[in-house]
Amino acid sequence: MLRAMLLIALLLAAAPEPVPLSQKAQLKDLCAALNVQLAAGDLDPAQAVSARREALARREEAAARWYEIEIPSKGFTLGRYREKDHLLELDGSRPLRAIDGMLSLDIEGTDDVAFEATSEQVTAWNAEKKAGTLRLVVVFQPSGDRCAGSPAAESWRIAGKARAWRLQGETVVVAASDGEGEPVGGGPRKLQVEKVSLESELNAPDDEGRSRLGPARAQLDKCAANAQHGGSLVLGFDLRAGRIADPQVLIDSLHDERTAACVAKAVQGVAMSGSGHGTASIDLQ
Repeated sequence: MLRAMLLIALLLAAAPEPVPLSQKAQLKDLCAALNVQLAAGDLDPAQAVSARREALARREEAAARWYEIEIPSKGFTLGRYREKDHLLELDGSRPLRAIDGMLSLDIEGTDDVAFEATSEQVTAWNAEKKAGTLRLVVVFQPSGDRCAGSPAAESWRIAGKARAWRLQGETVVVAASDGEGEPVGGGPRKLQVEKVSLESELNAPDDEGRSRLGPARAQLDKCAANAQHGGSLVLGFDLRAGRIADPQVLIDSLHDERTAACVAKAVQGVAMSGSGHGTASIDLQ
């Protein structure tokens, strides 16, 4: 019961996971929802009220969600490099273009976005961009009342506000910024196992159970290396036949689904004495 209450509370408090937006059909559905008409036509008064409520609810639901979209190399422009500050800016003078050029994104504060970078990294990222392997990933929420454009022309334009930005290389995230455009990261993060405990235990081990995840240390460090933000994770798991099974993320203040999934996968199958349900608290700094 306690576990269920904790999970519900944490889910309510956590930021919602973004909806991936990558297909033309998804874009058409989103614009249809944002542009839904509230007029009821020839419906009788009772039906008209119901129709307007349903249309408004659909619009509000679509506008309230966060979406994650990948901008290909040709869809964004890197701006000036401030060598003294080791910051690479985005060029916000033109809209971001995605989904085969069908969507133009006007994101608030694009001109203010910067990523931590050395001059060597800037050179490497420009080479990746030229090769088409550097992408810009944006988590955003629509901020306008409508989605401008035309289904017939297969061209749409959406205004929005960002929650996160990241530059994605061919295999890993190379830099990230928060919703205000402030850089986050600055090198591989340090992962610290704070506590590993079992419900069946009466007393905590001397080291709070931290050594129990020692066999997964190498893989956990790899998860930390690609983490976008610092924060904490709490995993719930079951012990079956002396091994961790079904690890589930109960707390994710990182708001980083990839890292959370990586950590859960890393601890799956780790040998541990005891039985029953357990939790593991992990910090990334």
